[in-house]
Amino acid sequence: MHNKPELKYELYRKSIHLSSSVIPFTYFFIERETEIILLSVMFVTALAIDVARINSDSFRSFYDKILGKILRHHESHKGGNSFTGGTYIVLAFLMCAILFPKQVAIASMLIVVFADSMAAITGMRFGRVKIGNGKTLEGSAAFVASGLAIVLLMSELTAEGMNIIAGVASVLVTSIAELIPLKIDDNIVIPMVFGFSYLIISKFIIG
Repeated sequence: MHNKPELKYELYRKSIHLSSSVIPFTYFFIERETEIILLSVMFVTALAIDVARINSDSFRSFYDKILGKILRHHESHKGGNSFTGGTYIVLAFLMCAILFPKQVAIASMLIVVFADSMAAITGMRFGRVKIGNGKTLEGSAAFVASGLAIVLLMSELTAEGMNIIAGVASVLVTSIAELIPLKIDDNIVIPMVFGFSYLIISKFIIG
């Protein structure tokens, strides 16, 4: 049975997470170089906020009054003051813009925003079948369904298009990678695995 306060805070977290979708959506309309500059500025800002939060008691107190309740344990002062998921996701977006073609970068960003959010919320609310690393079968199914919807959407919305077979295969690979207990933040793992899987599958396997 899910814990209602825990679900409530997860919904708060994911509402902020989902708001970051404005970045991939605006990337449809701006040049790659501009996107990289904007994301670089955002990352430096987010990093500076985290550094201040970790090193300044007064800033941490101010930050905690606003967002303290939705920090995960490892992000909090008691859990070791790790950087927040927000900083990691901006870094992931920047890496996507630098490393991947535009349509692959946008798809990778959308998957970490929407598929990861749907997996977390579905798993917490409806998850019954545990499959390791705190994940559930229901959450993974939601991840795959959301990821497939994004691949199909991208194949229609981008001039370059996406190879649907490579996209579907990459979503499945990413859903498996998400279950592996890595020390790297999921906000980095998910878009990187999807993007590189897509490039490898589309180029070397499908051709």
